[in-house]
Amino acid sequence: MTKGLLTVSKGGALRIEKARHLVAQYETDALLIEQPADIFYLTGQLCSSARMVLTKETATLLVDGRYYAKAEKTKTNYEVLLADKQALPQLLEGKEKIGFDSAYLTVDQYNTLQTSVTGKHWIPFAKPLKTLRVCKEAAELKALQKASRVTREGYQMIVNRLQEGVSEEELAFLFEVFCRNHGASGLAFEPIIAFGENSAYPHYRAGATRLKNNQIVLIDVGATLDHYQGDMTRVFFFGKPDPKLQRLYKIAQEAHDKALEKVMPGTHVGELDRIVHAHFAREGVEALFVHSLGHGVGLEVHEYPLVRAEGKDADLLLQEGMVFTIEPGLYVPGLGGVRYENTIAVTQNGYAPL
Repeated sequence: MTKGLLTVSKGGALRIEKARHLVAQYETDALLIEQPADIFYLTGQLCSSARMVLTKETATLLVDGRYYAKAEKTKTNYEVLLADKQALPQLLEGKEKIGFDSAYLTVDQYNTLQTSVTGKHWIPFAKPLKTLRVCKEAAELKALQKASRVTREGYQMIVNRLQEGVSEEELAFLFEVFCRNHGASGLAFEPIIAFGENSAYPHYRAGATRLKNNQIVLIDVGATLDHYQGDMTRVFFFGKPDPKLQRLYKIAQEAHDKALEKVMPGTHVGELDRIVHAHFAREGVEALFVHSLGHGVGLEVHEYPLVRAEGKDADLLLQEGMVFTIEPGLYVPGLGGVRYENTIAVTQNGYAPL
């Protein structure tokens, strides 16, 4: 598939206006947004705890005293209120059907919400802003490219530091220092740097294990720049490669490339995973693939959609501006594992690697 250019744009449409349109689409009187990444997406405000109430006509951000002054000073097309016991009930007065994010609220939080604002019909929506956030704007794509660039450069730094006796956690620390020295505000996740048989654990975390000659090294890392995330995985053979693991890595790379060939607008998300499973089945290794093929990437390192042949996202059609990973992996307990991961953006005619 020919690689395209990152040209997607939302035509300058304001995100809050689009979010307010969801109130009618969900057939509610109001939407309650509380997930911090959603709050930042709509307002640019970084709050560990905040609420936004969206109606067809209005948008109001509720914050406590820690955030009020800054939010009031920098607000755009939304109102800012100091959150007290009466603020939310007053905003929802006369509203009957209220949508909320069932993927974010805990049972205790939901029970507290029902107690503090009575007489409402609470309607659950898992990640209610996911359809707005799934296609990235030009500025978001630029931030993702920056995060990916620093991630890639940090990975190369790790490879250059590989030597007998170095520990996984030493390299994880050096990666974070490198990223912060190159503009990152932090890491997208704890680095997965796995030596030898530790690489057979897909979500391993770097530990005290020290590198020996003729070991496999799995490196899964990501930097955060301008609030957006990087994510990539490579395998490096330190010394003489194990022939079985070398073969598995080649198969994983082939599967990755076959999935990439189908990345274009109009392809079903689940089709990418089916392609990979089919290739693994032909090679007799399908049982060694134990996780989803990929996931959306943006303000969060794991976001909508989940790239999997089964489940609620499988029938989603790829659209220009979607950003997600493709990361087939194969794992043999007691021996080691391989994974080959890239973050890509869907373009008008295909894809662009980040």
